Amino acid sequence: MKIFSNKSLLITRPIKDGVVFSLHIKKLKPSIDSICNPLFEIENFSIDRNLSKFNAIIVTSSNAVRSLIQSEVQFSGPIFCVGNSTALLAKSGGYRAKSANGNTRDLIELVKSSATDGLVKLIYFRGERIMVDLGSALRKEHFDLDEEICYRKVRCRLPNKTIESIKSGTIVGATFFSKETVDLFFNQVKNIPVGFVAFCISTEVSRNILTLYPDFRLSVRAAVEPSMEGMCKLIVAAPEFGD
Repeated sequence: MKIFSNKSLLITRPIKDGVVFSLHIKKLKPSIDSICNPLFEIENFSIDRNLSKFNAIIVTSSNAVRSLIQSEVQFSGPIFCVGNSTALLAKSGGYRAKSANGNTRDLIELVKSSATDGLVKLIYFRGERIMVDLGSALRKEHFDLDEEICYRKVRCRLPNKTIESIKSGTIVGATFFSKETVDLFFNQVKNIPVGFVAFCISTEVSRNILTLYPDFRLSVRAAVEPSMEGMCKLIVAAPEFGD
């Protein structure tokens, strides 16, 4: 994988996830060169919680699953995951994962539809900061839910070389997997060429960019489905990376 070349894509995910995503893009379309510069990294916390009274675990991020795996948490019940990639990671850790294959709303519906399976008490492992209050939403649906913070995000600075490559047009686009990354990016990158592409995992993230930065003449595009697969399809189809 080249470090810099003409028409590169900036991947802003934490480095481990970013490298995996970059390699997947490269496999689908070898002509796309990626640069992995995270806007934040993850600090995982140790989990020391008696889970014997809980019937199911809920996670909205692979970061929470990594905390479970690193803490060697033993749990035989289902783990409800927001997306397929998170569920795959949970399964690789030996857990019985079920994927909502979508967003938070889809996850809530999955939990509700599974209530007939005897769900009584749930625990939601999450990050220090959340964009959607999933806990409150599930309590409104009359679920008995505990929450535990098991990781936090540590902000990163983009290298000056990366910022200059965006300004010069060598990097033609960047990935945005959450609303939080929008501010983290634009607070650092002030000079953006006309037509720079913001590849967004959802329409909510794309609206966030257009609302906060209407004067930046960007090409803002959203994945059809809010998943890793959806983002890959969006990027591979981009005319900026045509052969």
